[in-house]
Amino acid sequence: MTGADLHLQLLTSAVLIAATTFVHGVFVAAAAAVFRATTQQAHGSIRFVRDSIVLVLLVSWLMIAHAIEIWMWSLTFLHFELFDNLETALYFSASSYTTLGFGDVLLPEGWRLLAGATAANGFLLFGLSAAFLFDAARQLHLGGTRN
Repeated sequence: MTGADLHLQLLTSAVLIAATTFVHGVFVAAAAAVFRATTQQAHGSIRFVRDSIVLVLLVSWLMIAHAIEIWMWSLTFLHFELFDNLETALYFSASSYTTLGFGDVLLPEGWRLLAGATAANGFLLFGLSAAFLFDAARQLHLGGTRN
């Protein structure tokens, strides 16, 4: 397949955005449930260590979600034979999903709308991750509490 009509690109984008958002939602919901169940009062150096470990684990967990989502885009690109190999598909997916977009690897003409969808998807899901981490940090009272 050398190209796709507009409808196929839009349908593919919509399905992938819905699927990756679902995956991300599952990861965020699981992290929130564990966070709520394990957050207890701690003071002094114990609190500092605990809070640091919690943030490292949350970031790592969310990065696993982003990696899965990048793989989902990559496998779709391979399914439609848009790249010759997995490494190129992963590289393009990661650079588009993170909105870095070097431009050294491009989708074939007729499939370029998927690049923008990948970037928009990553932008929104990284924003969701950032909002979740911000709220977790707030609940941990990082930086102390106001008097």
